[in-house]
Amino acid sequence: MLSRQRTPVLILFFLLLGGCVSDASLIGDRSARLEWHPRFHTAQRGDTLYSIAWSYGQDYRLVAKWNGISSPYTIHPGQRIRIAPPPEFGKPRHPDSQATSASGETVPVAPPPQAKAYPRPRPKAPLPAGKPLPVPDAASASSSKNSNKEIDWQWPTSGKPVLATNGTGQQRPGINIQGRRGQAVYAAASGKVVYSGSGLIGYGKLIILKHNNQYLSAYAHNWELLVREGEQVAKGVQIAKMGSSGAEQVMLHFEIRHNGKPVDPLRYLPKR
Repeated sequence: MLSRQRTPVLILFFLLLGGCVSDASLIGDRSARLEWHPRFHTAQRGDTLYSIAWSYGQDYRLVAKWNGISSPYTIHPGQRIRIAPPPEFGKPRHPDSQATSASGETVPVAPPPQAKAYPRPRPKAPLPAGKPLPVPDAASASSSKNSNKEIDWQWPTSGKPVLATNGTGQQRPGINIQGRRGQAVYAAASGKVVYSGSGLIGYGKLIILKHNNQYLSAYAHNWELLVREGEQVAKGVQIAKMGSSGAEQVMLHFEIRHNGKPVDPLRYLPKR
């Protein structure tokens, strides 16, 4: 008698379960679901810290800081790279806060030691008359002053710029410049080659130049790459030959990024 009463309930349960499994929200187009933001990237052969940061739209300096990687930002295949800020990033640490030891125990953080009082130093004797004051090293001073100076940009190739779109017709950062296969691609400004390869999806054979601490530029869909990572190139030097790698037609896809974020290249390139 009891089993007969349970039969309708079980049938209703399985019907509801089947309806959940067949829900269209669980299959089909991923874009219809909630966006998924990864926090780590496993470095592949050919990756650089710059190319990884570029792929995820992050500033390479922040990615380096999140991972405790110092200049020259060397990474290795298989290395797990954090590409999103850790939970504690940017939060001030209270002097009386607690920390977790290696064994998993919560331990108090000792307050910083009080600064000791030292006797004031005696004033040094004045320099002899006519002797110039010491100045800092000129090379280091010039390097620090010019690390983020204004960049003198030029067009990376000849041709008509058009709106950059992806395979679905949606606008993407940067501009596309139409041309012919083998056409020369030039460095839009002096800089260092921080990536030369084809490991970034959607860019084909790609070169990324670092111009200073804030600005990077990218040259995508090339037929042939003419420079290697680590090389210093001057403005106007040929770095690649135009092609269609990773694209449906021959063109150069050109981007400029400021602090890891894409900007409109037409605001920086000289007017034609």
